[in-house]
Amino acid sequence: MVFSKTFFKHQQGSPLQTKVLNSALRLFVEQGFHKTSIPDLVADSGVSIGSIYKHFGDKEGVAKILMVRLFDELTQQQEAIIAQYALSRDQYRALVEWMFGFALEFPDVMAFLLYARHQDFLPDTRSACSAKPFMVLRDVVARGIAQNEIKQQDALIMAAVAFGPVLRILQLYLDGVLPKPLADYRDELIQTSWQAIAL
Repeated sequence: MVFSKTFFKHQQGSPLQTKVLNSALRLFVEQGFHKTSIPDLVADSGVSIGSIYKHFGDKEGVAKILMVRLFDELTQQQEAIIAQYALSRDQYRALVEWMFGFALEFPDVMAFLLYARHQDFLPDTRSACSAKPFMVLRDVVARGIAQNEIKQQDALIMAAVAFGPVLRILQLYLDGVLPKPLADYRDELIQTSWQAIAL
């Protein structure tokens, strides 16, 4: 897997914080949260140990800020996509296309979202699946139900049917077991999943 060190380049915050967060994101995926130390973050980011403690407090502080900024960035990207379309069908297609593109551009970030056991290192937070970016996906489906584009069933179930297969294909891509390139699955997956939930 190729690790990017520049995911947070568009984020608010100081260059120092951005360096540390990009390093933390990569190292938490590559080594795991518990095996990543502050000296590891220092070596990878080039930021002094004193600066890390001053700006983040400790490793848990790094993780908390990382999660907040990551989820904020993802939510902003999703909302910008949704705002371009009136119909849930079009929003769904655009979001899945974005998810595929995101996995190709930032496989380490996608791996962190799908595989990291966030509650292991942030026990006071809810699971990633209940975080805002995942709720945005559910809300698209809920609006589709309200607008009679999607079957009148439980929104959580319909969201699982709509996005569950997408997330599974992305996991298989990250695991390196897809027999074809990821992009080859996109259109058929969108069509099949939408047909499963559409009226």
